[in-house]
Formats: sequence, C-alpha cells, structure tokens
Amino acid sequence: MTDTPAHDWLRPRLEQLVAEAEATGIERSVAIAVLTDIITSDGFDPGHLAGDVDA
Repeated sequence: MTDTPAHDWLRPRLEQLVAEAEATGIERSVAIAVLTDIITSDGFDPGHLAGDVDA
C-alpha cells in the first residue's frame, strides 16, 4: 500500500477524468453530477445496499 493519502492519490486522477469529459464536450457540472451519481450508487456505496443512507 502507498504512503500517499487517498485524497492526494485520487484527486489528480479524478481531475483528469473530469478534464477528459470536458474535452469530449461534456459540461463540467454534468460530469461531476454523473460521477456523484455513480459513486453513491449501489455498486460503490455498500451502505446504500444495507439501507444506511440518510433520507
């Protein structure tokens, strides 16, 4: 495992992904909204599956 904090490791990759989306014509706000939707979906958020999501 790396000694790099997760935020420091993930941030540049996420920024690059958003930049690539923008380069293909996807608005930044849309790219971020879609990423948020994906990250909070069943496949990425185990708490969501267990019903641990705040209403």
